[in-house]
Amino acid sequence: MVHKSALRLALFVLVILLLLLTFYGIFNAGNPNSIFRLVVKDPGYDVTITVALAVVSFALIMVLTAGGGQSRLRALLEVNRDHIESLRRKGKSDAFIAESFLSELGVKSGILYRLARRRVLRYLSKL
Repeated sequence: MVHKSALRLALFVLVILLLLLTFYGIFNAGNPNSIFRLVVKDPGYDVTITVALAVVSFALIMVLTAGGGQSRLRALLEVNRDHIESLRRKGKSDAFIAESFLSELGVKSGILYRLARRRVLRYLSKL
């Protein structure tokens, strides 16, 4: 677990550095005194470098944020496993448990509610 969080931290730091370089590239494209001259002598490539930095930053952000909400939701269900099992012993359905779980979280009706309900039901079936 420590390795995973250290990797996430390192990737977040990398994203911050890439974003800083991207913003620098946006405001200094074509500047003959840019730090990009250390790597590429021709200022004509500044826009290409800036776009490439932005795409790599976007890809890293997507990797870092993918599944973030799912693992938190699963962790909440794991914490409440005993209560969920007691409700099941009382004959309550997974749909009822999901509804009560989401109401306790304060999730109202709508698209987000339906998505969260589907995820909760999927996780409940695996518990």
